[in-house]
Amino acid sequence: MNRIDLEQLKRLIQQIARERDVKESLVEKALKDAIATAIKKAKKIKGNLIIEFTEEGIKPYLVYLKKAYEEEKRQKGEIFNADKYQQLEGTIIHYSPKGGLKVKTEKGTFIFKKIPKDLDIESGSKVKLILVPLDISPQEVDYLAAKAAKETFLKELEEAIREQTFREFKELEGDIVFGLVRKVLPKGDLLVDLGRIEAVLPKRELISADNYKVNDRLKALLWKVEKIKGKPHLVLSRTHPLFLRRLLETEINEIEEGKIEIKKIVREPGERAKVVVYSKDSKIDPVGVILGVRSERVQPISKELRGEKIDIVRYAEDLAEFIKNAMVPAKALKVILYPKEKRAEVVVPDDQLSLAIGKKGSNVRLVHRLTGYNIDVLSESDYKKIEELRSNPQQEENNNQPVGVENKETDQEPKEKEQQ
Repeated sequence: MNRIDLEQLKRLIQQIARERDVKESLVEKALKDAIATAIKKAKKIKGNLIIEFTEEGIKPYLVYLKKAYEEEKRQKGEIFNADKYQQLEGTIIHYSPKGGLKVKTEKGTFIFKKIPKDLDIESGSKVKLILVPLDISPQEVDYLAAKAAKETFLKELEEAIREQTFREFKELEGDIVFGLVRKVLPKGDLLVDLGRIEAVLPKRELISADNYKVNDRLKALLWKVEKIKGKPHLVLSRTHPLFLRRLLETEINEIEEGKIEIKKIVREPGERAKVVVYSKDSKIDPVGVILGVRSERVQPISKELRGEKIDIVRYAEDLAEFIKNAMVPAKALKVILYPKEKRAEVVVPDDQLSLAIGKKGSNVRLVHRLTGYNIDVLSESDYKKIEELRSNPQQEENNNQPVGVENKETDQEPKEKEQQ
């Protein structure tokens, strides 16, 4: 058979890279891995084997730890000259008695079972490797390479493309992605095409008003990128607080630039959300900047979230003041804290009682999630009646004296538990 030369290999790699729209380096690695697998199988080699494409053709090399190879030669009484071999520096990334020593190099990652006793096996330590030419004829190498190219190369390439795609999307985890609905599953989950890979958008991660059909475009948070049984598994979300954060960062330059900080976000998806904001610059009004004139800056985000009402809450270190701010869109007239019970009474104008409570209690629930305090909302007239009762001496026996808004001993920051 005719010898395989370097130019033939280069043309093959370039052609396949164009056809698959991937990097040439990825195709080259997949081809080398396929050839190495074929040679190891034919020669029954269990150790590390790599393939080099040289001007003389395809060259297979066995990879050893330098110290381990020196010991082996010494025990056999053979003279060892390291200078005659190509050497490689590696970094230890892991060691376990069963798994062996894992070493990362510029030519790949190798696992060694045979380890010299005096070798430093701490993670991060540097080790020397040597590449020993495999004793095999060029004709047999070419035969096995041609066989691998026909039988296993495409499989290796597909695996390499999947791995590269997984790594690329892993870097996008926590960002917004755009996709096309390919399938609506029986239980309501969506299969979404992200271009080079499919993701699942579970029904529970959809806003209740979402009604996507096949071929609809959608925007979602790339929530999880993981592997299940060795295969990439991507999960999207439209209900996670981080989705709203990313939308705000996209629309509001001052957040992206760091002039305004988002402290926390809580949501009842599709219904209402509260976004706690803060600015170190006293000249910047974070609430006004984010809302814009007539809330024009948050309207596109609200539309994307199926009409979800977005309350922008000014952060305050004083807990009573913070609860007062968080009651928006209602105007809180007074906040009384009961720290032992982790409860707060919030007084609002009579005509804003239902607004303060929110649809099915949504407003007070979100304030509770922001602050950790149970919120009791009172109309101004009801509060006056209660105050009259409290002023009665017979009512003074109270085992939990209320603390007013001015009491600084109750100041505390709301804990960050919904949004990182």
